[in-house]
Amino acid sequence: MDIIMPSERTRIHTRQQGILWGALMGTSLLYSFNALAELKITGKAEAEYIFQDVESEAEGQLSLDTLQVTPSINASLDTRTFRGFWSGSLTHLERDKVDNSRTDTFEEYTYSLVWQPFDSFLQIEGQGALSYQNTNANNYLVSDFLNNSDSLSKTRSNRISALANFDRGNWVHAQGGIAYADVASERSTLNSGQALDNNTIELFGGISNGDSIRRVFWQLDGTYINTDRAQNNNDEFITRTADGFIDIAVIKSFGIRLTAVHEANQVSDRDDTSSSTRKFNSYGMGLFYRQSEDRYIAVTANGSDSDLDEDDDETFIGLDFKWALSPRTNLSGSYGRRFYGEAASFDASYNSKYLRTSLSYSEDVTNTSRLLANPQNLGVFVCPAATISIADCFQPSSLTYQPDASEQLVQLTSQVIEFDDNIIIRKSTNFQAGYDFSRLTIALTSRYAEDDYLDLERLRRTYSLGTTLVYELGSYTNISTEVTYANITQRSDQADLNGETDNWRGNIAIQREIGRYLTAAIDFTYVDQSGDIATGVGLFGNNYSDRRISLSVIYKYQ
Repeated sequence: MDIIMPSERTRIHTRQQGILWGALMGTSLLYSFNALAELKITGKAEAEYIFQDVESEAEGQLSLDTLQVTPSINASLDTRTFRGFWSGSLTHLERDKVDNSRTDTFEEYTYSLVWQPFDSFLQIEGQGALSYQNTNANNYLVSDFLNNSDSLSKTRSNRISALANFDRGNWVHAQGGIAYADVASERSTLNSGQALDNNTIELFGGISNGDSIRRVFWQLDGTYINTDRAQNNNDEFITRTADGFIDIAVIKSFGIRLTAVHEANQVSDRDDTSSSTRKFNSYGMGLFYRQSEDRYIAVTANGSDSDLDEDDDETFIGLDFKWALSPRTNLSGSYGRRFYGEAASFDASYNSKYLRTSLSYSEDVTNTSRLLANPQNLGVFVCPAATISIADCFQPSSLTYQPDASEQLVQLTSQVIEFDDNIIIRKSTNFQAGYDFSRLTIALTSRYAEDDYLDLERLRRTYSLGTTLVYELGSYTNISTEVTYANITQRSDQADLNGETDNWRGNIAIQREIGRYLTAAIDFTYVDQSGDIATGVGLFGNNYSDRRISLSVIYKYQ
């Protein structure tokens, strides 16, 4: 993969940040040994032969042979106050086709840590990764190390946060925190946008009434996010939000609610010579019905104050609710207005011993760097570090299950992003469902994302739907199948960005354990892309099908 290397300044900056992150994690690791520590080291090595038969509208019929070798290592540390995990892998490919050969190596890692030095009063979290990200939304599902590797960008992200809880349960609950994140990437060959080099500082906090308050309920939350976008003429993307309410009980569970909301999104030059701000305030009054902290509903009539004429002095109805139907089922949501018009959010979850589901709808003013630094995770499966497939994952038996340091909640789909880092209004839906009982494991996933560019005449919609099924044929053999479909539609005043793409990816695999450490597998994969969007066209064009057969041997060290 052809990569444009960053400048010397960026390399020095990256090296300094690497030392900082390493020192932080090293200090945390040393400190955590004051308690009994459980250190686990696992690993695996996979050798795979892949044959590809490609039919491309642009390149014709192609046959490719690839040898792929991937060693990986995982380390986890679990103590009374600290949980840490690190995983690294190195993927080496040697590819031969009729006219030429190619060799590539891709190194990746991911880490996470949670440190609670003073019990629940202070919690420090860190997570990060070095990975190869698809830079063009049109190639979602179809870009990997074999196809469109030139559309991948080597991307590094780190995030550390500190959260303090000030709990005086009888009278007040309060918490506050600070987070710092950095995202940097190298520009891929097919990415027409710029390489990312951004830092984000976030302040957040909230305060609410204590448990002894019976007639008056109140809450106030606020955030401040500043993203320093070095690649965009050193401008700053600043978001400020604050919202609060006061509920005054009048008759038993019924009462009056007063509410207010503030939001401002600002883009400014570092020298403040130019600035663009979209600000929206609202205030309202209405009624509420409350049974408990997790069972209430409030309806208000609201007025608005906005920088935009079409949203100024508007009157609208607002809705806020949270309702636990049972200990296993929870619903929450809101409806109102923001500076761009009507806005809503919704979350639902159901957790049982064998079936878990999560559904989330949200609207955010964001950009690529913020999405990469703090991605949403609705994982419904718990997977160990040395996971080969979903067959190694399980559904937790407890509703309050906490993964240990060598486990993680995994969702089976990734977010759709474009490496242009423009500011967008993203309206997204994410659904994850998992069923695990006896020999059968089933996963269903669905995503929708609408990205409306604030400063451009451009709109992108992405729909995806997928299903995964694993069945244990015996104690040592399982068969799995997976099918995922995505539709990407774009509308823009730039002709080459207009169009539609349909992407398919499916596979069926059989795995057989040979003894304690070895696993053999055969895999049949089908990849298809058909569309007319002219940008980000990959190795085989934007209309092709790829059929693969792979044979692999995996050695696991546990």
